[in-house]
Formats: sequence, C-alpha cells, structure tokens
Amino acid sequence: MPLYSCRTILPSGSLGESKIEAESEALVRSMIQGKGEIVLKVRELDSDSTGRAAGRSRGRHSPEDIASAFRQMSILSRAGIPLVEALSGLAENVKSESLRQAFNRLAGDVSHGSALSEAFAAQPNVYPALAVDMAKVAEAGGDLSKSLARLADHLEKAAETRRKIKSALAYPIVVVCISICAILALVTFILPRFMRLFKTMGVKVPWTTNMLMAFGNLLVTRWYAFVLLTALAVYLLRRYARSERGKRHLDALLLKAPIIGDIATKVILSRTLASVSTLLASGVPMVQALETSSSAADNLIVKAALLDAKERVAEGTSTSQAFKATDLFPALVLQMVACGEKTGDVPALLEHVCAMYEQETDVKVKALTSVIEPILIVGLGLVVGFIAISVILPIYSLVGGVK
Repeated sequence: MPLYSCRTILPSGSLGESKIEAESEALVRSMIQGKGEIVLKVRELDSDSTGRAAGRSRGRHSPEDIASAFRQMSILSRAGIPLVEALSGLAENVKSESLRQAFNRLAGDVSHGSALSEAFAAQPNVYPALAVDMAKVAEAGGDLSKSLARLADHLEKAAETRRKIKSALAYPIVVVCISICAILALVTFILPRFMRLFKTMGVKVPWTTNMLMAFGNLLVTRWYAFVLLTALAVYLLRRYARSERGKRHLDALLLKAPIIGDIATKVILSRTLASVSTLLASGVPMVQALETSSSAADNLIVKAALLDAKERVAEGTSTSQAFKATDLFPALVLQMVACGEKTGDVPALLEHVCAMYEQETDVKVKALTSVIEPILIVGLGLVVGFIAISVILPIYSLVGGVK
C-alpha cells in the first residue's frame, strides 16, 4: 500500500505533518478532511524512501528503552493523559530514531481509530506479543496503566538478566580475544626472526618449532584462505542455525550442555514463566497465556512444550499435569503450579519460582565465571609455554654448540 507524506493545518491553526498509508491520494485527502484538518500538500513517497524508512523501523531496539517507554506510558495513562497525546509525547522523548518512528506510527494508528492492541500487533518487530495481549485485557475493561506497569516490570527483569549474563561473560571473552592476538603475534612476527637466526647459525630445530613455523608461514602467506574458510564456516553455521532443523538441534544441545545447560534452562524458564505470570495477573486465560508466552521462550524445545501444554489445558487437563506431561519442567515448577491451582493464586507462585531461578542463575553465573578464569589462565599459560619452549630449545642447542 502506498505511503503518503502530508502537510496540513490543524484545527488549532498550527501546521502539522504526518505519513498515511492508503490506496489513493483521494482517500488520504478524505481521511485528513474527516479529522477537520485543511490539506496543504499530499505527496506519495517513492518505494526507495519507503524502503529506507521501513529498514530503519526494523532496526534493533534496546529492551531497556522499550521497557522504559512502557513505564512512561503507564505513568501518563494513570495521570489521565489521552493515549494519542501520551504516545506522541513519548515519540518526542525517546533517543532512538527507529523507536521514535515506531511510536509515531503507533500514535498515528491509534489516532485513525485502531485499538492499541491492533497498533501493537502491526509492529511485531518492536512490540512483543505480550504487549498485544496486555492491551487487549485493558481494552476489555481492565486498567491500562496497571497492565503497562506489569509489562514494564517483566521487560525490565528480562533485560536485567541479560545484562548480568553479558557482564559475567565479558571478561572471559576479552581474555580469549587478547590471547589469540598475542599468540598470532608470537607465531607470525617474533618466531620467524628467531628462525632466521637459527638457520644462519646452523642450529638443529626441533619438530615443535618447525610445526609452529609452518603454521606461522601459512598465516602469513595464505591468510586469505583462513579468512575465506572462517567466513564460510560462519555463513554455514548461521544458515544451519536459522533453519528450523538446525535451530531445534542447537536449542536441544543448549539445554543439555554440561554446566551451561542448567543455567540456560533456568534463564529460559524464568523468562517464559514470568510472562505467564504477568498475563495471568492481568486476567488473560491460561490457554492464551501459554500460547503468548511460547513466543518469549526463544527456544524451540521450550516453545513446543508450552504449546503442547496449551493443547492439554484446552482439553481440560490441569496446568500442573499438562506441564508434567511435557517432561521439561522441574519438580519445583510442578509443585508450585499445583499448589497455585489449589489456592487459586498461580501468578503469585510463578513469580516466586521466577525469583528463585533468578537468584540461582546469578549464583551459578558468578561461580561459572570464577571457574572459567583459572581455566583460561592455565590454557593460555600452556600455549605460551609451548611456544616459549619451541624457541628456547634451539637457543639452548646454540649455546651448547658454542661451548
């Protein structure tokens, strides 16, 4: 559908600019006049500029920025500010250009008569499915400010978990990168100089030194082959990971991997169960909550388990029994859900489970970091020691020959 850029005179007498999608220019003018505005200029945007704008709106958005925006929407809604005015104000305050465009489009859709849930659903790359369902609950008679506050809480907790994991892994990644650069420098620049000295002096070089030198020569003379092979390997791995079969295989490996598998499982379950709890607390039925939360899992194995549980619950099975039948959820989750079904407070008990998992994840991530650090140091020491011995042995032979 064509996109038109419009300049109008608002009922207040000020100038206004907007972008409207419509089938024709006549329909755009009719829509503008229907709002009591005077049309000054309507121009159809070409496909190239539209594509660039769409490309910007598809950019990655910071989860923290989106959570902050929902928090501000909650506050403005509680203060009684009209929704369109609140959305327009948010669009002016956000720092991200792509997020600003997203909120401008959201405000435009709502101002043209779309429900907030429909406006959220029109931009699935920006607003999560959780936001759509929360908005539907509010539209059905709920409190929009409370729904948005719960949504902001959920997104902020998820963003905090990701931040902690990234922070814990930052040091090992930096150490590995620096180590690789140091080893490459030793093999490609320092070792060849010693080799020229050894050949000049007629020193017999051990096989370890020859092996390192051969590797260094390959890096220097055939560097493009290493670059091409690395690029090809990354491409094939990414292509495999994006395929349904590959993603399912990798997701299963992640959950079963030693050490990190337990952490990954708790992080994913914490995120999905928090989504279920948030939706249930807002009045969303269990079947719909499970279906919506499956998209938050970002793991095909967990997603399949949630969808299977949804089907069982829809058929009349209790949630705890449906979870148990998937063979994925730990006994703690099953006990909490069963207890919540008896007391009628499943959301609160799921929140307790998520809080426990978050604490356990923090402890295990810190423990994993403390284990990784000495392993990296020992591994780096072994590699550097091997290189040092490969250089020292010829020198020792040279000194012995001089004596």
